Amino acid sequence: MAVNRPVLQFLYGADLNPERLAACCPGAVVKAIGELRDHRLAFFGHNDLWDGGEETVLAEDGASVHGIVVALSTREADFLDKVRGVRLNGTGSHFHSPVTVETPDGSLGVVLYKLDDSRTPAPPSAEYVAYMVAGARHFGLPPICLAALETLPARPATMPVPRIAFPAIAAAAAGGCAC
Repeated sequence: MAVNRPVLQFLYGADLNPERLAACCPGAVVKAIGELRDHRLAFFGHNDLWDGGEETVLAEDGASVHGIVVALSTREADFLDKVRGVRLNGTGSHFHSPVTVETPDGSLGVVLYKLDDSRTPAPPSAEYVAYMVAGARHFGLPPICLAALETLPARPATMPVPRIAFPAIAAAAAGGCAC
């Protein structure tokens, strides 16, 4: 009999927002606040949902990205892969990256999502940044994290955002909506 072990995922940026987390992974169990050291938050391409650049992490000595470590069932991890555009054949918008994050209880090996296209830097919309800040506050991330998010260069969205209601994501699982 196969044992389903939870998938430990490091969520950062917009994935921290509790509305988004509940829509994409209602059974997620928050295990810890984590810090990905020697990485920074960066924005590239265009996120149609938020009308601006989309977040990813890039290696940078001395920098860090804060987030949460969640335990997901394999089913929820597969669904989150689908809505984040991960494809096992490598053609998706995001890919898995195994990393080690520091938590109050020590180091944890986790997986995170990285944006596949990091060629064209683009500022996020101010609304997207505000959404990320709300999530970081909700989970009690450190003040240094909040300050870094609040001072990100951003521009106002040129249309009403987000372009989909997050509770609709769970209902549209078969359609592959993007969180």
